Amino acid sequence: MTFERVVFIELPSEKTPVPAGLFTLDHDLGVGRFRYGNRYLKRREAIALDPVNLPLSPQEYVTRKNKGIFGPLGDLLPDSWGRFVLAKHQNVPFGTLMDYELLDMTSTHAVGALSLGPSPESPSSRQEKSVSLDELSDVAEAFDLAVNEESLPPEVQYLLQQGTSLGGAQPKCPVRINGAAWIAKFESAKTLVKYPALEFATMSLARKAGINVPEIALETVSGRKVYLVKRFDREGNRRLPFLSALALSNLDIEELEQGSYPRIATLMRRFVEHVRHDHHELFRRMAFNMHVRNEDDHLRNHGFCHNGSHWGLSPAFDMVPMPARAKTQETFHLSLQAGIHGSEATPANLLSQPEKFSLERKDALEIIREIREALINWENVLRKSGVTAEDIESVRWCFEGFGTMYPDVSG
Repeated sequence: MTFERVVFIELPSEKTPVPAGLFTLDHDLGVGRFRYGNRYLKRREAIALDPVNLPLSPQEYVTRKNKGIFGPLGDLLPDSWGRFVLAKHQNVPFGTLMDYELLDMTSTHAVGALSLGPSPESPSSRQEKSVSLDELSDVAEAFDLAVNEESLPPEVQYLLQQGTSLGGAQPKCPVRINGAAWIAKFESAKTLVKYPALEFATMSLARKAGINVPEIALETVSGRKVYLVKRFDREGNRRLPFLSALALSNLDIEELEQGSYPRIATLMRRFVEHVRHDHHELFRRMAFNMHVRNEDDHLRNHGFCHNGSHWGLSPAFDMVPMPARAKTQETFHLSLQAGIHGSEATPANLLSQPEKFSLERKDALEIIREIREALINWENVLRKSGVTAEDIESVRWCFEGFGTMYPDVSG
């Protein structure tokens, strides 16, 4: 059976999405094909869906990876929370919806600037209105009912679909604040740690450590914390092209252990405008993730945005420590490889390939020093952000463990 859709993209010079090419998928064989349209290739302002793996060219691209779905289209797919909600909406068991079926369920809230449709006239993506701050309590209630397998009142059923086109495992929805697009992330009854306040605090510490972080906020809705982050893939009502590091790396789901910071840095040389600057930023994020034990730094949690003129590393997102108990001399691992010792979270591994990030060793050590200085008062930052005393204890080793095990990182 063949699934065929026109891929649209929003360009700075156009008021409506334009057809960029044709995607066809033989979902029985798991073979995907993509070809840019001739008219699109003639546009001076044409932007490649993926400048490394799908550069602007008249050739036909073919993939068998990820069941035939090219990386930029895979970025449109929801993560576990969105899949859970869509399964409930379709009244089917969780996990039974195929990826190509989910592509037809994406909305205009999906990451980046891509959309799909059955014909070149216009995309068929669901047009969804963002909720307001005043509606967040209703959304939170709808999410709670859904997670607890309770029935939803008809008047709030539509709220359940908010955020199904957004990645991540935690409940979330798009929200409009003063005319700008934001994302609201809620507490989940299924997790012991209340993540909204913790993520806000961690991202605040990341900014203090010199990392490029989007505008963030923390609100209390119906007595619970809601973490808000301003979307960096939106400019007013315009969607900006986005490419995840997963798409860039062109890895199949069975190859994810090959995900690597040095590999991302190498690929960046082929399309990022300000390579040296963004290399230093990527190294800083890798070092920060080690120091706060963010073991969820997978390929989909790094990305690149196109601002209308060039590609660059997107602002950081989804930086949260993984709760852990103190263990003497425990070595943990990141999701991504960091150096010659794989994903090992150690100073030796962190400093094993500074040249990959356009750094000399002394410059890498200075970045680490800045991160450590920013984290000195971590507990006070968490407390002021509303993180509970219990949750602070659950992540204490995350903020203190790396420095305790490796007080000297110069060797």
